[in-house]
Amino acid sequence: MRQVHRAALAAGLVGLLAGCGLTGPDRTDGVTPPPDASASPTSSGSGTTPPDEVVSVERELHEARVRFDLRPVEADGELAVLRYTYVAEPAGADRLGSGTVPLSLGGLGKSVTDGRGVRLVDTEAGLVHPVAQAADGTPAAELDQERGDDDTLSGTAVAVFAAPAADTVDVLLPGYGAVTVPVVAAGDDFAAAVQQTGGAGTARTEKLRAFTQDYDAESATAAEDDDVTVTLASDVLFDSDQHKLSAGARGVVERAAASIVEQADAGEVLVVGHTDDVDTDAYNQALSERRARSVAERLRADLGGDFTVTEEGRGESEPVAEGRSSEARAANRRVEIHFQGHLVVDTDASSEVPETDAPTARDAAVTIETGKGEYTVEVESAERRPGAIVGTLVVERTGGSAIDPAWFLPAHLTMLGDRKFGALAEVAGPHNLSLLGASERVLPFDYVAEERTGGFVLRRLLGDEEVQTLDDGQRATVTVYWPDTGQDTVTVDAPDRFRITDVPVTEPDQE
Repeated sequence: MRQVHRAALAAGLVGLLAGCGLTGPDRTDGVTPPPDASASPTSSGSGTTPPDEVVSVERELHEARVRFDLRPVEADGELAVLRYTYVAEPAGADRLGSGTVPLSLGGLGKSVTDGRGVRLVDTEAGLVHPVAQAADGTPAAELDQERGDDDTLSGTAVAVFAAPAADTVDVLLPGYGAVTVPVVAAGDDFAAAVQQTGGAGTARTEKLRAFTQDYDAESATAAEDDDVTVTLASDVLFDSDQHKLSAGARGVVERAAASIVEQADAGEVLVVGHTDDVDTDAYNQALSERRARSVAERLRADLGGDFTVTEEGRGESEPVAEGRSSEARAANRRVEIHFQGHLVVDTDASSEVPETDAPTARDAAVTIETGKGEYTVEVESAERRPGAIVGTLVVERTGGSAIDPAWFLPAHLTMLGDRKFGALAEVAGPHNLSLLGASERVLPFDYVAEERTGGFVLRRLLGDEEVQTLDDGQRATVTVYWPDTGQDTVTVDAPDRFRITDVPVTEPDQE
């Protein structure tokens, strides 16, 4: 007897990581490919496969052992279609629930967003392709799932995206990893596959944004394409309601000037002042202009004649944090310095990173305790892509019985940077998971997900947006994409949780 489940894909994705060096546990026992899978599926450490072959990956997650067979992405110049099959079997004594393989192409409570969804990633171009919307506004994706007599679950899935231009692309499967697959020309049944998902109404491509924050939290740097923004907190620069630089602010601006000299490609610099929403629009506009002028004058002195510095104020019109809390208003009080250039991360080995009281290991698993549970965390791989490092962590709950939400990173308590994520994502996501440079944290890539009224832009993390609550003995995989720091080894740091040093960065052609 078979049960067939057909639905728009809407919540996570199980079981990945093998090809392209993101290799999970080498398990083949008891897992058979679906009947329509390739006769010779492959899993390549180089991250590339011939166009006529399938990329196969396996991983044990929670109560299931799952195998995926991913076909090459087909593209016609405008749209792309991803198809894959999977089979899951019990990893233990428990019977698999119908939601064991929750494949998500929507997420975070909104079917039209891609918060936790499957994405195509081209790091060399600095682009991410979320799942397209069908004509009715739902994700352009479909899943057929059925249960076998032997308590296995198997399924086939198809999803539509904007077409990537590269010959290969990463498929990011939240909760379970990323794998590189070829991009090939659309086949004869391409149009039928698009129509099967409801037809593509809107297919987006978004630029990736790199983000770093100084250890002293005085400044942060964001780079999206060639646009670089250095953000200085107004509370560091000015006293309340004042526009003259405070005594300690000159050093902050001097360091910003040195950063501009190192990173700028051109000689034009724009300084923009921003305020919170306290007081009137007119007052805040005037204050933002005066503050921008103060910083611009100091920058002109520090940069010299090779740069042209202009300034403007935008008052309270472009908040980076929603709401009227003291924390939101502090984030919105800032001065931004914009220029054309590229992000440079200082990785001087002679510099010392901040000390931590969190459990620390040298390229090995760490054990952490949260008060409600005990966990082991291991960096399974850190693999270089063009312009990026893909980090994959494997975690297991080894003790405790209480429900332990947001156990992995207490991001809602110590959010780093004003990066405009939604509240739900910030509660349980790995947004603070950092690579440590000489003077700054390198945080995961993000991108624009939604532009809201009032000037607020919601962003999404490139990686897992939510780390699920685990029961004792259960495992999960956490994947994020960081900007490439150029290091041969990296330190992966989760503030107040754990630190793992000397993690080797592997190249795609390394097994």
